[in-house]
Amino acid sequence: MPMLHLSRPAALEDSRPTPVSRVGPIPSPLLWVAGAVMLFFAVPFVGTDMFGLQPDLFYLFYFTIAVVWFAAFLATYRSQLRPLWRLNLRWSLLVGALAGIGIAVIVFRSAGTDHPDGWRWWFEIGWRGVVYGSADTLTLFVFPAAVAYLLMHGDRTGAKRKIGYAGLVLALSLLVSTSYHLGYPEYRDDDLRSPLIGTVMADSSAVLTGNPVGAFLTHTTAHVSAVVHQNEGGPTQMLPPKVTTDYPSHGDSDLAAGLAGLWLLVTAGAVTALVRRRHTSVNATRRG
Repeated sequence: MPMLHLSRPAALEDSRPTPVSRVGPIPSPLLWVAGAVMLFFAVPFVGTDMFGLQPDLFYLFYFTIAVVWFAAFLATYRSQLRPLWRLNLRWSLLVGALAGIGIAVIVFRSAGTDHPDGWRWWFEIGWRGVVYGSADTLTLFVFPAAVAYLLMHGDRTGAKRKIGYAGLVLALSLLVSTSYHLGYPEYRDDDLRSPLIGTVMADSSAVLTGNPVGAFLTHTTAHVSAVVHQNEGGPTQMLPPKVTTDYPSHGDSDLAAGLAGLWLLVTAGAVTALVRRRHTSVNATRRG
């Protein structure tokens, strides 16, 4: 009796999974937290304690590192984090705005200080208010909330998971915020109650809605209020480094302000180019 040779059906051959090339493991979000704790302590410690940089130059140093750090983090987890930015966005902005108003009331009810005149006044509102507030927001609030979202695999369904996410956001944010503020000598010599209370208030949008984007409104409002009412520090000390006779005062270097303005132009140009490139790529994909 002849032997029957059965060949494997083509349909079954085609149904086998195609091998996926391995590009290496993605680092754990907790490794990013450990890196942030060390990096954002070192930045103010080196910039203020060790080198005593003129404040506008120190801010340029800090802002550059903060933006590059967050961009690298975002590039690593872009697809996983995309739903986070859309989650309850309107509610996040509303909560963030209300928290910002609350902080502004606290600032304006406390003792005020003098402020510069002319162009530097408006420059400092933009540089130390809006830009500084936004850089802090990325470092202290948006980054920790994004890590919490990744650790929970984007799942906030049910009361228990929402509470767990809120607790994780607060814990990570307070950890990074404590390390960051201890990098400044004025916070090592005093208690950390004011910045940590501010941290909790700025985290309110992520805690209540799941989305940290509202923290931009909270913290930039806090910084602008401090620049307007407490330009030289005041009791709330929202604008480190603290101005003392041993440290270069704000506004003593037009060169630093010029470099800061150039930094803004370059950064705005780079962001615009990236957005246009992505928009062009998306349109080309849709046409294809």
